[in-house]
Amino acid sequence: MPAKTQMNDAFAAQLESLMPKSQPWLIAVSGGLDSMVLLHFLKKAGYESLKVCHVNHQLRGQESDLDAAFVAEVSEGMGFKCDLETVDVEAAVAERKESLEAVARDLRYAALAKVAERRGCSNVVTAHHADDQVETVLMNFFRGSGDRGLSGMDQISSRVIRGTTLNIFRPLLQVTREELENYASENEVSFREDESNFDDFALRNRVRNTLMPTLNEVFQRDVRGAVLRAAELSRINEAWMAGAEGELPRRENGLDVSALREMDAGRRDRVLLSWLRECGVPDCGHAEVSRVAEILLSDERPAKVNLPNGHHVRRRAGILFLESPPNELE
Repeated sequence: MPAKTQMNDAFAAQLESLMPKSQPWLIAVSGGLDSMVLLHFLKKAGYESLKVCHVNHQLRGQESDLDAAFVAEVSEGMGFKCDLETVDVEAAVAERKESLEAVARDLRYAALAKVAERRGCSNVVTAHHADDQVETVLMNFFRGSGDRGLSGMDQISSRVIRGTTLNIFRPLLQVTREELENYASENEVSFREDESNFDDFALRNRVRNTLMPTLNEVFQRDVRGAVLRAAELSRINEAWMAGAEGELPRRENGLDVSALREMDAGRRDRVLLSWLRECGVPDCGHAEVSRVAEILLSDERPAKVNLPNGHHVRRRAGILFLESPPNELE
């Protein structure tokens, strides 16, 4: 069982060092327990310059529209303007042939970037919590991720979307769902339950509803604390290795092939992974790096490898470079 982080005045004071109240903050609110508790807590803690954004994924018919109306009503009742954005996830899935989860995430961040640019606020707050972190670490583990993936989500990260940089803050990563439920009960926080969370159509739902209970049963204890400790160790290792990685061997609009070929395999693969992530290629891991390394080390032509979201890496004239789809995240 992970140690509970009490959502009290001490936590609010600690939070202010991470998120100064003097700055504007764009908070992503779905209407569910997690984001409604975060919205209430920030309001109670004295954050008066919040800007609320709700993204309607149109996946649950009228229920999705009711979620949007609920968020708008509660937000405006607190004195915060709410931006409502609508995205067509199902159409994008049909076009891109990718998982619903990945497409929904990409479109959600694209919508947040649009609102951030419109409102002049690049600081985005999300309600990811400790249980989300555990699920993320486990999914990355079974994808064969290294320390970067096993570190889970960062409390602070950045994401560049069509020229807009989002600084993403996740202040609840040490807060368990039980503590969120306690806070909601004690403070009478209203929220809408997304019934699709109980369906097994998505990988994260299967991890939450099937894998976690099975692991707890097998080990006869709550395994969340162990997973979070492993994630912290991976984060420490990742920080050390990132410092030893050195500068990327840049050349024109890509990387220098000769310099990469001279590196040992471990350093080369880390450099390639850092570069792909820097370029915005989603869900990068060992498989993607291995495919890029194949064309890097080969002299055969044409030298091209396909990557997620319609990205391509090519080797030409001694340069390894990335081609991105023109309609990315539209």
